[in-house]
Amino acid sequence: MNRVKRIALAATSGLVLLAVTACSSTPGTPVPATPESSSSAPTSTSRSVPKVSNPLDAAKYEQNPCALLSQAQATEVISSVRNRQGKGLVAPICTWYDADNNSVGLGLLPGQGGLAGAYTNADSESGYFEAAPDVNGYPAVFAGTTDDRKRGGCQIAVGIKDDELFTASVRLRTTSPLYNDPCSLAVKTAAAAVTTIKAGT
Repeated sequence: MNRVKRIALAATSGLVLLAVTACSSTPGTPVPATPESSSSAPTSTSRSVPKVSNPLDAAKYEQNPCALLSQAQATEVISSVRNRQGKGLVAPICTWYDADNNSVGLGLLPGQGGLAGAYTNADSESGYFEAAPDVNGYPAVFAGTTDDRKRGGCQIAVGIKDDELFTASVRLRTTSPLYNDPCSLAVKTAAAAVTTIKAGT
């Protein structure tokens, strides 16, 4: 149990860090979605964490997350004019900005329990936690420490190994056409990163 708690804390801390850096959110913990198909109230212990059937080796990107998007991808995703690598709790993160300072951020969390950590914290009382469609065949959840999805912010966590995930975080200004739909950009960013990792393995 202590080990599970440590993994959950590490994963949550990583999500907090990425949210703060890429999305200017406030620290907290994710909350669960409440699927209508569930016959009883879900708990963190009853949730089934999806397995990663085709693990990806992202070791070469863990200390160089700015390589997760090529210049062409960064231009397509957010019309990037600059990027910046920052320090993370587990591994560095990279944030790309457009000319209006809208941003997307990517960071890997190796060896921290993968999506299991996010699922363990799914029933907290702040933030958000919702199942997301698979990203290029890899399981994902929308999860953040503060629910700012109606204010231009969104974060998606994608499992690439059973013990590793990466997050794609979005922060948009009110002038962005995607301000009311930031999660679509988070998914697009995550899909581009999966494409890069696949090509690099």
